[in-house]
Amino acid sequence: MTRAVGLAGTGRCPWLACHANRMALCHLQPSVRGGTLPRSGPLTRRDASGARRFIMKALISGAGIAGLSSALALERAGWQVVMLEAAPHLRDGGYMVDFFGPGFEAARELGLIERLREKSHAVEEILFVDEEGRRHAAIDYSLARKAAGGQLFSLLRGDIERVLHDALPESVEIRFGTRLKAVEMAEAGVNAMLSDGGREEADLLVGADGIHSQVRAQVFGPEERYLKFLGYHTAAYFLRSDTVRQAIGSDFKLLTAPDRLVGLYEVGDGLLASFFVHRASGPTLPPDPRAALIEAFGDLGWVVPDALRAAPASADIYYDVVAQVEMPTWHDGHSVLVGDAGYAVSLLAGQGASMALAGGRLLGEVLAEATDIPEALARMEAQLRPAVLEKQKAGRRTANWFVPPDRMHLIVRDAALNIVNSAGFSALLGRFFSFGSKGFSPTPH
Repeated sequence: MTRAVGLAGTGRCPWLACHANRMALCHLQPSVRGGTLPRSGPLTRRDASGARRFIMKALISGAGIAGLSSALALERAGWQVVMLEAAPHLRDGGYMVDFFGPGFEAARELGLIERLREKSHAVEEILFVDEEGRRHAAIDYSLARKAAGGQLFSLLRGDIERVLHDALPESVEIRFGTRLKAVEMAEAGVNAMLSDGGREEADLLVGADGIHSQVRAQVFGPEERYLKFLGYHTAAYFLRSDTVRQAIGSDFKLLTAPDRLVGLYEVGDGLLASFFVHRASGPTLPPDPRAALIEAFGDLGWVVPDALRAAPASADIYYDVVAQVEMPTWHDGHSVLVGDAGYAVSLLAGQGASMALAGGRLLGEVLAEATDIPEALARMEAQLRPAVLEKQKAGRRTANWFVPPDRMHLIVRDAALNIVNSAGFSALLGRFFSFGSKGFSPTPH
């Protein structure tokens, strides 16, 4: 049967109908193949015995960490991969993330650790300061790295994406400036309509297009059904300011006030990065992010006014809600959601990049020898879901820790950090950061 999502039903796609049972075939003899397939149809290759074998095709929406890691893992599993990315090019920069946990092990298995190490920033300490710039608390990153067994990098999200992109072979096609417009689901795959007017048929549709996922909306239903607003808005941008640069030096500094958090750090060549989090009454985003930041943070001291004056135009500011995505399932037939699209843990949980990369790597693993795509997707979800639920719970629990609602919470937070930051209590950092390798337990194949 065919299920049309987002466009009028057009009957079963001929390409899908002709190959409804091909997942059950390990080999296809030339005489069985018959006829001429559309150019977008399945490719074949010869295996060691000389017989023809299908190359399964994946259509991935989104070229961020989740999409690129899925593409790399699927290509290595023998799949043909086509990617769609709404942006005109790869995104640069992004905010700094602590990269550890399940994604670290996934990156190792994909052979990316050394390249990520080269891109990592030498953060030695995170300083929590007041509105006079005075130190109140700190996290010693040498202790954090020790608690993580050395498996902790400080990376810009854009640098993780660049490393993944550069690892892709030329056979992976990325169509920038193109998005999914509608999708028709069938028993054997998907038929997608694209924003450029083209169509793509594939055995698998991967939604890796973030918390506002179009794939999720098309296949699983409207965003409000799954997006759980945590009560905050966040923003990030790059800036240049001699005043700010002199104030932060080589440190990573955080200014916390009730219901507000500002982070400032240098990323190289005098370029500074900032991020902001503030409590908000609802998920509706402001029409002018720059003006919204000035309104929310303009009364703070230290170098915050200088950072706001150096802010770029609103179009160059990342601004979004702090939210989680909670779904009863991440897969439906021959479609699956990876990363924030299906299981966003939120900025405050701190492992979104790690969980996205882990999900992409695991997707390739379960589909490497699969003869039943829906069963393989269910197996992937069973392996990863417990870790996701744990990280989401941690994100909700620590929200008031990172963005205290009042002065008393702030004082208690700083005191606790100073205790944990001592060498004798470094083991507590492992619990604080939820360090672990895979972050999930593989089930038998």
